Amino acid sequence: MPARRIALAALAVLILLLGGGIGAGVSKGGWEPAPKLALDLEGGTQIILQAQSRDGSAIDSAAMEQARQIMSQRINAMGVAETEITVQGGTNIVIDVPGQLDQATSQAIRQTAAMSFRPVLAMIAPEGAEEAQPSDGGGEASDGGGEAAEPSDAGGGADEETSEEPADPSQHVFDGLVGEDPDSAPSAAPAEGELPYPAWAMDWLTPEIESELMSADCVDPAAQQEKVADAAADEPVVACDPDGSVKYLLGPEVVAGAAIASSSVSADVTPTGQATGYYVVNMGFTGEGGQAFGEMTTALYNGEGATGAFGIVLDGLVISAPEVQGATTNGEAQISGNFSQEEASQLSDQLRFGALPLEFEVASEQQISATLGADQLEMGMIAGLIGLALVVLYAVGQYRLLAMVTTASLAIMGLLTYGTLTVLSNIPEIGYRLSLAGVVGLIVAIAFTADSFIVYFERVRDEIREGRGIVAAVDHGWDRAKRTILASDAVNLIAAVVLYLLSTGGVRGFAFVLGLTTVLDLVVVFLFTHPVLQALVRTRFFGKGHPLSGLDPARLDRDVPAYAGRGRVRPVGQRGGLAAEDPALGGREPIAVRRARLEREAAARAAADGPGSADGPEPEDGPEPEDGPEPTDGPDPAGGPGSAEGADGPDGADDTEEQSR
Repeated sequence: MPARRIALAALAVLILLLGGGIGAGVSKGGWEPAPKLALDLEGGTQIILQAQSRDGSAIDSAAMEQARQIMSQRINAMGVAETEITVQGGTNIVIDVPGQLDQATSQAIRQTAAMSFRPVLAMIAPEGAEEAQPSDGGGEASDGGGEAAEPSDAGGGADEETSEEPADPSQHVFDGLVGEDPDSAPSAAPAEGELPYPAWAMDWLTPEIESELMSADCVDPAAQQEKVADAAADEPVVACDPDGSVKYLLGPEVVAGAAIASSSVSADVTPTGQATGYYVVNMGFTGEGGQAFGEMTTALYNGEGATGAFGIVLDGLVISAPEVQGATTNGEAQISGNFSQEEASQLSDQLRFGALPLEFEVASEQQISATLGADQLEMGMIAGLIGLALVVLYAVGQYRLLAMVTTASLAIMGLLTYGTLTVLSNIPEIGYRLSLAGVVGLIVAIAFTADSFIVYFERVRDEIREGRGIVAAVDHGWDRAKRTILASDAVNLIAAVVLYLLSTGGVRGFAFVLGLTTVLDLVVVFLFTHPVLQALVRTRFFGKGHPLSGLDPARLDRDVPAYAGRGRVRPVGQRGGLAAEDPALGGREPIAVRRARLEREAAARAAADGPGSADGPEPEDGPEPEDGPEPTDGPDPAGGPGSAEGADGPDGADDTEEQSR
């Protein structure tokens, strides 16, 4: 099968997949048949969150900005949704969400960035088939700074250490309950605000919590995340790690995230001071928080807990579960685990963000109208259609019926763009919404596609002007044009990626559409424009260069005879052009033709100069009879001056030979 048919078949499959996916989604999955609109075109929901200090301290601008960043990261992680998040009045965060507010977005907005430190009572794989043990890690704790090693299955890149024969998870959970009555009450009633027994004690392992542990679903960590966020601080919880690979049974909260005073990253060094090539995370606690953290690490280090690890919970997920390597009594600790600098920085940022001493309450929630509305969208689409019509008119005037290839290419480009944006809009994880900035990106995409086919067509026409046949000109022109098209689109794609990474809001939406249409432009040119033109030039109308085809050599001013190889040429046809032997050739001419022409011109000049050409210039008053040239210097009798046969003989012979060939 020719390559052009394979390319067209691949394009047809792509269009069918997009159309079939949208059709199936609309009929069965509740999809919308068109791209969803952003806040500026459709309106949406506005939520105002009011900040309150947990410890009664003043709310500063830095804490509010950190809270805004956390919320922005949560919502943006759901996709390009054109959400606007701003801080107003010093204590309010205003969130504008386009369209109807779904449950997932609502939970992400209302959820406070709460962090807590809880002892790990048990940790198992989600299927319950194998127990996950924290690694021994590296480093020792001292009064100068406790150190804990990060297990790799809890995130962070530590070396994973597991026993050769993992214990039965159920036996691990209930080891401390053998022979005990789980329903028995403690011997003494605890004081108000105190736990009945330490947060790390085995007494928290009851049949009820064991059943909850085994039934918890960590395949989708978000399902368990809400339960953990809503759980009371003095109760054990079942939590998941972010990738759902481990389930944790955690005791009551020992230290709140607000107790973290500082978090930083430093290079890991050996006891002798040599760098290991890894990085560690340093934590500093406030007075009361440091005391509580020291009590927990001392108990876990001395084997008084169900395990020797504690979990760091942020937004209902266990972001880290280090194994305690030493007691920490001075309010400072260090987490190590063969971290790269990026991994250590990420954990440090999470600790710092989770330490915000702020809580948020929903002050108001209301529907807002579109800031631009349907009228602006309609005007933008009209502007795009006008631009498209002008491009088509230009193509018709410049390329005649070849313009139908450009028109069809633009139509295919529009179809692919519409289908892709519709799919991206209906995928919840992406949630793309089309804003007015995105509409501008679509209009710019028309110029990209037009630029690509103009480069291609002009390369083909240049090849025809240089004497190639039309079919060969298409192949050679494509070889030259595709490099230019790839370079141009690569520059556009780099600009779009940089703009997307460095911008927010509507500008980011424009960058997204810009990058998407650049990729689709390559798909259209390689899978449609080039294969279709290859097929057209094999028809009689385009292959023979009809005057209306846009590939007519006469209309392209091809003044150079077509080169036939081995020093031979084919004269230009009757319509326009110059004869092969005419010295006033336009454009570029084949080397063999130019060499023959120059030789004929040199011979003609030598013959026309006459006998005086050998002895220098002829005197102005004419030569004296007695001073005439020597007989040996005279012209050849067969071709002397004045003899038409002698002067034109060489050219005539060449012309005859060329015409016969």
